Amino acid sequence: MKNTILLIIIMGLFLNCSSTYGDEKEKEIETKIPVRTKLLNPEKYIKTYSGMGKVISSQQANLMFEVPGKIIEVIAKTGQYFKTGEVIAKLKSDNYKAQFDLAESALKKAKRDLKNVTELFNKNAVSEDQVLQAELGYKKSNSDFINAKNAYENTELKAPFNGTITHINLREGEFFSPGPYPLPPVIISNLNQLQLETTISSTEISDITLNQNVIITSPFKTNSIALIGIVEEVGMIPINMSNSYNVKIKLLNSSPNLKLGMMLNYIIEQVELDSVYMISNRYILDENGKSFIWMNDNSIAKKINISTGNLVEHKIIIKGELYPGMMIVTDGIRQVKEGSSLKVIQ
Repeated sequence: MKNTILLIIIMGLFLNCSSTYGDEKEKEIETKIPVRTKLLNPEKYIKTYSGMGKVISSQQANLMFEVPGKIIEVIAKTGQYFKTGEVIAKLKSDNYKAQFDLAESALKKAKRDLKNVTELFNKNAVSEDQVLQAELGYKKSNSDFINAKNAYENTELKAPFNGTITHINLREGEFFSPGPYPLPPVIISNLNQLQLETTISSTEISDITLNQNVIITSPFKTNSIALIGIVEEVGMIPINMSNSYNVKIKLLNSSPNLKLGMMLNYIIEQVELDSVYMISNRYILDENGKSFIWMNDNSIAKKINISTGNLVEHKIIIKGELYPGMMIVTDGIRQVKEGSSLKVIQ
């Protein structure tokens, strides 16, 4: 009987201890906060500015005859390449040639007359006024010769540099007269030196500097090969009646499908940093105006104060007491407190 009572007491104590241990174990499990974590490692960061610009030629000239006349020959066609000095079109020139020949002869005579009068003056055979009159005649003849020569030479329209005719509106047999035109009769462009012209607002222009790298793509063909360029010109004063500045980007390579006036997308690489920490802004919390993140320090929550920088797509640059391989809490952060026990779940 005594043995039975003793056995019952021992079993009761055992059951009570087992129950207490189980409660404590259950309580321990319940106090661990389930979270997900992410390994923090430095990344390469390039700050960029994107926009759209128009393809232009870095060397372009608007051409027209400087004298009136009948067009007798048009050699050029749109898309045709010309070297410096090659003739693009011609005016009827016989009357200009006659005026040039007359002016040339008159200049020779005036030069000879001035020489003779000067010799006579040195011999006291003529007055000083006669010398001055001869000098005046020579200068007048020389002026007439220069004008006649320029007029005669301008009956031929020539390429001022190596380039491609990108616009021409001249027809043989028509009479041409210099004057203001909505569009110049001839435009020649150097298609071997293309630029992308764009405007950038005053809030962004201070971050744009010469020789920054640029990636250029077509807005219509997502699979097209990207062009590369560099910032070649940065405007120093705003465009009239605006808050924007002109910027020109030099294209370092080209494409046979590229045309003047095309609109292309571009991305300017402004700043490049080799090692920065970037995380999603949803992992960042705020307390009393200060930003922080939670770190998983051997299954214990630790608050890490940070400062934030530029937003890069869906990530934001952070700074603080950070190191490679740090485990930061990404999910469950609202339930976490300083010193909380953490349980990492998949």
